[in-house]
Amino acid sequence: MGLMSNLWVGKSGLSMSQCSINTTAHNLANVDTPGFVRQQMILGTTTYLTVRQNAISKMQTGLGVNAEEVKQVRDIFLDKAYRQEIGRESFYRTQYEAVEEMENVFGEVQGVAFQNSLKDFWVSLQELAKEPESIVTRASLVQTAVSFTERAENIYNQIRKYQVNLNEQIESKVARINEIGDMIADLNIKICHNEGNGVENANDLRDQRNLLLDELGEYVNITYREGKNGQVSVLVEQMPFVTEGTVFHMSTTPQVELLTKQLTKEY
Repeated sequence: MGLMSNLWVGKSGLSMSQCSINTTAHNLANVDTPGFVRQQMILGTTTYLTVRQNAISKMQTGLGVNAEEVKQVRDIFLDKAYRQEIGRESFYRTQYEAVEEMENVFGEVQGVAFQNSLKDFWVSLQELAKEPESIVTRASLVQTAVSFTERAENIYNQIRKYQVNLNEQIESKVARINEIGDMIADLNIKICHNEGNGVENANDLRDQRNLLLDELGEYVNITYREGKNGQVSVLVEQMPFVTEGTVFHMSTTPQVELLTKQLTKEY
């Protein structure tokens, strides 16, 4: 092994050390970046020179190291498990919040429960049945009925407002889901373009896409698959949502309008 070969080996080692330092600096600079995943430099050997060869083996000498790739320290199986479980957690959390809101409206947790108003009205009716000619009993029934009606109307208005609020939340989330789909499709194109030469990985763009997939998994049940070109296809409830070059947007339809269309089709 000659002097130049030795110098080349030393030079490759210094170059790869510099690349590793750059990767470490990139990791430190993005510690607080949302969705960022630590990157790792994978080193490999360069080509070998054959000095001589006999019948059973070769005598070779190496020319140093080179960078195989800069990979993300990420587990795809944990990603899928997280996106599945975060969706379940969001589903049960939403149910819990809805039940808690109804309990507050009906006074089951604090204040006077609505069932007490209903019970008082029923007792007043029974008392009137016992003494229908009593003016005091009649007046008590009227007063109880007015109180019951006011409470029922107040509860109806609160439930109606809550329903309007839920509808607005659904529309907002559907708009966000469509926005996430557009962003994933845009990142698919960028990743495919950057990785098309087969030399480098678009790790930062992949971090952004993974962060969007995490958020999307919180809203809806998703399954996804990455193709050989680096683009991700996403299914929502087993229906196509993001494909190569296409995003199928969601929309909302009021239940009354939906029932009207169904009845129109039937008749």
